[in-house]
Amino acid sequence: MTGKKIIIAVVFIAFFLLIGISIGAVINVSDDQMRERSLQTLQDSEGRDNHHAVGLNLLGTESEAVINTEEPLRDIIQDNEVTVVNFFASWCDPCKRETPELNEYAQDTADSDVQVVGINIDDSVKNRDEFLKTYDVQYPVFELADEADMTKEFKISLMPTTFFIDSNGEVVRAYIGEIGPELITNYINYVKERQ
Repeated sequence: MTGKKIIIAVVFIAFFLLIGISIGAVINVSDDQMRERSLQTLQDSEGRDNHHAVGLNLLGTESEAVINTEEPLRDIIQDNEVTVVNFFASWCDPCKRETPELNEYAQDTADSDVQVVGINIDDSVKNRDEFLKTYDVQYPVFELADEADMTKEFKISLMPTTFFIDSNGEVVRAYIGEIGPELITNYINYVKERQ
């Protein structure tokens, strides 16, 4: 009888493990499908990006470096073929999720003509600094001199928002929401092909 109970217990454990693995596989497939859809949306919208900021120029934007650079934002933009400018806030959950990947992407492209830059908005200095320390942000981060006017002009209202800027300072593409490495690479390639 004890052997029978052990066999039944093992069967139940195996059954529940199988269910757990199946659910995990479905979740992973769903994530992969979502990435595929995002990439397809990018490809389908090439040349038709309708974010208000596309076509505007970021070179005249006054900003102050917070960490990881002494160089002005204007110089960083002009010195790189593509600058990935990520607008973030410490209270933003998608910002928290994407920051480690942005960090890794910035380190992977450190010796290239691509630069990742963060611009902190709608935040307190204390919360911003805690965020930068918590996520060990390795790329340059700036604050805007006139945040209200700039966010109004560039229509930045949702966090995170990421601009892909050419060396002339023009916003070539914009992405609203959490962004990952594949999408970043595709947008960068789009900007490079346009130059």
